[in-house]
Amino acid sequence: MNMDSSLDSDLISYLSDNSPMLQYLIDTLPVPIFYKDRDGNYLGCNKAFEDFIKIERRKLIGRSAFELFDRELAEIYHSADQALFENPGVQNYESVVRSTQGDERYVKFHKTSFVDNNNEVAGLIGVIFDITAQKRLESKLIEQATYDDLTGLYNRREGLHRMGELYELTRRNKMHLAVLMLDVDHFKRVNDQYGHQIGDQALQFIADSLRQTSRQSDILVRYGGEEFLLFLPDVAEGDAVTFAERYRKMLAAKAMRLSKSQQLHLTVSIGISCYRRQSLTDLIHEADIALYEAKSRDRNNVCSY
Repeated sequence: MNMDSSLDSDLISYLSDNSPMLQYLIDTLPVPIFYKDRDGNYLGCNKAFEDFIKIERRKLIGRSAFELFDRELAEIYHSADQALFENPGVQNYESVVRSTQGDERYVKFHKTSFVDNNNEVAGLIGVIFDITAQKRLESKLIEQATYDDLTGLYNRREGLHRMGELYELTRRNKMHLAVLMLDVDHFKRVNDQYGHQIGDQALQFIADSLRQTSRQSDILVRYGGEEFLLFLPDVAEGDAVTFAERYRKMLAAKAMRLSKSQQLHLTVSIGISCYRRQSLTDLIHEADIALYEAKSRDRNNVCSY
């Protein structure tokens, strides 16, 4: 809906003289419409607005946002209204609307000021566009582009991006940095013996155990298949080995329950590389070489480059 930056007094007069017809017309529109006076009190609305915020029109008129919504939201709406009154014209912004019953929707406001017969700002008319579905889709797409669907860890693309940022921070500040590459031992055997569904659960089990043992500052990545990458900022080689050994032993001692009578024990091999001014690509490659060495030592092992 396009609106002029202000409504002239002739139009206001016409609308006032034909208010029943105006109300009928705006009630036929599917988008929520409301109008307020200069003090921020509601003058009226259409049926779609009633349905949207779940408040009857008769209970709305003459009341302000502070009487209808929680204070945090009311402050947002009031500030936006005042900004429009101070700079009359058109205003567009996105916000959240909560109904009196607690429903939360993402919306886009399109508001315009109007003037009275003395050409003074008298109030505003607003239209609400519900963009909840769009916002949820955007959030889902961002999540899919960021996280691995199965494990909830960073996917390879996002993980490498975040690793790049951490690497630059490490290089500039001359910090310690350790990279751990993990591989689930005999994972093909797990898939062949128990099926891919159990294989997927095994990867989730590994990911959950990594989350439980790592710090909030660590970057956990599903690198591909049954391989995982961990970036441990400000961790020297000795501490990295200690962490890797502690995790390896904890996992080996922890059973993944398949049923009341059946459980699965998983082990991992871990390769470690530490920052010594080499490139990020070399740092990861060195962890891969160390992982290969750990696997060649009959697996369930930790090796440093």
